[in-house]
Amino acid sequence: MTDSLQRALHAAALAHPVLGTAAVFCANALLFVLVLGLVGLLWRRWTQVTYGLLARMIFSLLFATALSAVFGHLVADPRPYLAEHYAPLAHVAADNGFPSDHTLIAALLTGWAAWLSRRGWPAFAAGLGTVMLGRLAIGAHHTLDVLGSVAFAGAGLALARLRLPVGWWTRPRWPERTA
Repeated sequence: MTDSLQRALHAAALAHPVLGTAAVFCANALLFVLVLGLVGLLWRRWTQVTYGLLARMIFSLLFATALSAVFGHLVADPRPYLAEHYAPLAHVAADNGFPSDHTLIAALLTGWAAWLSRRGWPAFAAGLGTVMLGRLAIGAHHTLDVLGSVAFAGAGLALARLRLPVGWWTRPRWPERTA
């Protein structure tokens, strides 16, 4: 499989040590920064967290993960470093590359952030794009792998966003914090 975007990013990461270090950070550690960002956003929007929001978050996670598992068995796509016989820039599993778990989680975090804050989600979207580029640059995934993960997360988020019945579970879950 020829993936010109992945090859160009990997070549750039190999040619410049700073880009290589940045690619490793973006591919692996940036996901934890996004998780901490979502925790901070949940903390700031504490009174807006409802059972309905939690149910949508759980449903979107389960649906996207199920899609990922099913299509992971249907689509065989060896990781670039295995297919092209080179060492990846960071530790990468030797299993099927499709889809990218890191990208799937980053896309779900971005969707959840969009549900919580219209102003805050663009930072998460930038983080998602950076995670995607990092996964390509270290040699862990092809472009199809990361785009497939975004599609699966989008499907889970879209299905979960459908109107849920109004009732007790759309009220705030926790009382307001007192200062």
